[in-house]
Amino acid sequence: MIAIIANPKARRFSIKKLMTIKEIFNTSYANTDIFYTEGPMGGYRIAKKIGSSYEIICSYGGDGTLNEVINGLVDTDVKLGILPCGTSDVFALELGLPRDAVKAAKLYLTPKYASVHLGMLNNRYFILMAGVGIDAAAVLDVNHRLKEYSGKLSYIISGIKSVKAFDKLISVETPLGNKLCYSVIASNTKKYGGNFPIFNKASCFEKNLYVCLFYSKKSLWGIVKSAIYLSLNLNSKLYECFFADEIFINSHFMPMQVDGDFAGFSPASIQATKKCIKVLI
Repeated sequence: MIAIIANPKARRFSIKKLMTIKEIFNTSYANTDIFYTEGPMGGYRIAKKIGSSYEIICSYGGDGTLNEVINGLVDTDVKLGILPCGTSDVFALELGLPRDAVKAAKLYLTPKYASVHLGMLNNRYFILMAGVGIDAAAVLDVNHRLKEYSGKLSYIISGIKSVKAFDKLISVETPLGNKLCYSVIASNTKKYGGNFPIFNKASCFEKNLYVCLFYSKKSLWGIVKSAIYLSLNLNSKLYECFFADEIFINSHFMPMQVDGDFAGFSPASIQATKKCIKVLI
């Protein structure tokens, strides 16, 4: 049996496509059940409740919905399918899946699987990244009405505001010693913010996190230059990157995000875990 956890608030949600996907699945699976999320962490609650009843559970939404579903499926043997219909769909892009959910669904008629390692920020798992500081402030301050209509533009606008406004140094305990920076990203994947391979040394198929500390203050050009240099694997005084199993954010009241969703305020531990989830690819 197969289930779909669908987020009707996702930016590219389509009931027509969802029904088409159900018809596709019904050609190969005995039954396809659909569950709709309601409110924050709705995907988590549904996945936690139904996880033991299905062989495959698909997330039909964006990266935020995917994160919720994953947190509900940890410690189960359920295989995870990704039917992207969000703003960026970074993890689908990371795996090379189509962003068209119907095309992605057709791949699952002859599925292949891969075990993906999960990271954790405090007690919440993530599959893409955890961020503290500037990028998390952008997630916190994003205009959700603007996001509904303009997608990534809403994050760009919020990001510009955050770069100008965020001026707090973050104390980070790392394997290289204590560090002070303006933003921290612990990445489990190469891509960030869309189809942008910024953290090229990261891999969700290995148990480690690629940690980047950003030292640029109130400079939009500094952030852009850092992203360009990182994508080219160049060294720079603007940032410092290394692999780590765990880091600690010692500063208090710093905004945090996981997989593009706001995740509260520091302090926090960010760690690579032994937990894996089987993903359909």
